[in-house]
Amino acid sequence: MRQTRCVLRVATLRPSEVDVVDQHLPLNRLDQYAEDGSTYLIAWDDDRPVGHAHIAWERTHIGVPEIQDVFVLPERRRRGVATALTRAAEDEVRRRGWDRISLSVSAQGNEPARRLYDRLGYLTSGCAPVRVRETITLRGRAIEVDDTLHYLAKPL
Repeated sequence: MRQTRCVLRVATLRPSEVDVVDQHLPLNRLDQYAEDGSTYLIAWDDDRPVGHAHIAWERTHIGVPEIQDVFVLPERRRRGVATALTRAAEDEVRRRGWDRISLSVSAQGNEPARRLYDRLGYLTSGCAPVRVRETITLRGRAIEVDDTLHYLAKPL
């Protein structure tokens, strides 16, 4: 039997979609989205959300918009979803008049992400790696973090 290929679509999360998306994806920065005007981009495969990326516009580490919280469902990884989300984020940042974008990559076991961002033209931002060792709160849940983040940037 031949499977039909669905077309991936990336769009900004609308308030009316939050409940549906939240059933499928871990919208860890949803509190920020509601509070500070940040942007969540959702990758849709037909009517099913399969990935997301958060764009922080303010209070970022290097002072330019930052892609955060990129997530793709495990069964959809390595199929172009993260690439589509990253390119959509770049387009949105460019559309809003910025000429640079940033993101961070965990130093611990995140080689697939690092390879993706290298391939998409992200370079070391010039900032020293940042050690994060604290308890953070994501959507009301306390999470222990012990990681080192490498900040990358890309001219647009």
